[in-house]
Amino acid sequence: MYASHTRRLLRRDRGARAHGGAARRRASTSLLCFIGAIILVAISRHTLLPKVPFLGSFWRDLLAPDAYIATPKFHGVKYELHTLPVDAKAVADGDTITVYVDAADPRESGNVPREVWEAVSERTKARAAKNYEKADTLQNIIVDAGYRQVPDLTGEQVLAKKYRIRLRGIDAPENSMPYGKEAKEELVRLVQGRTLKIPIYETDWYGRLVGDVYCNGVFVQEHMLKKGLTWHYSAYDQRPELAEWEKQAHASGLGLWALLNPEKPWEWRKEKRTRRW
Repeated sequence: MYASHTRRLLRRDRGARAHGGAARRRASTSLLCFIGAIILVAISRHTLLPKVPFLGSFWRDLLAPDAYIATPKFHGVKYELHTLPVDAKAVADGDTITVYVDAADPRESGNVPREVWEAVSERTKARAAKNYEKADTLQNIIVDAGYRQVPDLTGEQVLAKKYRIRLRGIDAPENSMPYGKEAKEELVRLVQGRTLKIPIYETDWYGRLVGDVYCNGVFVQEHMLKKGLTWHYSAYDQRPELAEWEKQAHASGLGLWALLNPEKPWEWRKEKRTRRW
């Protein structure tokens, strides 16, 4: 009787252990599934968000708010430029601007070559001594390195880095095309004497930075499209809002859409290259 009772207790104990092991295995499986789901979410968000320097990439991607993910202008942004006031001569045409960023900007300050700083210091001394020949030589060193001394918001001359900007998603008529002059003049009117905020996405074949341009809260590409002064460059940018703004101007017959059959600038350039060869 005692032996029989002992065998029943042993069977019960083995069953309990087996049940506990199965429970632990189920818990482990659930935990692995949960971790896998977190990793998948992190990976998916990583492809949509720009870097935030004060967070590790995993926690940044995991914790970033959905509203931020859904903001189209941030997708693919590499960094953002904040420019000094723009000179009218810096506008090449309706979709290209040369801008300058203060070398004291945190993103720029660590990248200025030592010889540039030295040339700036020596040029200041040369100008004070009215040694303009030496000052011009030093100026060439500064310019050749991609820098220039330009006025800031207070009018004081500061060292600045030069960047050529191609407005993302639009293509303006060339200056010699119908409405090319009007497109350039409108862009000058918008940006002259003002500072710009420019999220940068990439660099084009010509070494220009491709970005969205904001001036006093105005999205410049939107303004130019709605005025009918540029085309939506759909071959390189499929944002639906750009197509819609072009459509609105077209329907109203604004700008170049007043023409019966306006020539696309990319086709005009292609034909010009063909004639040249």
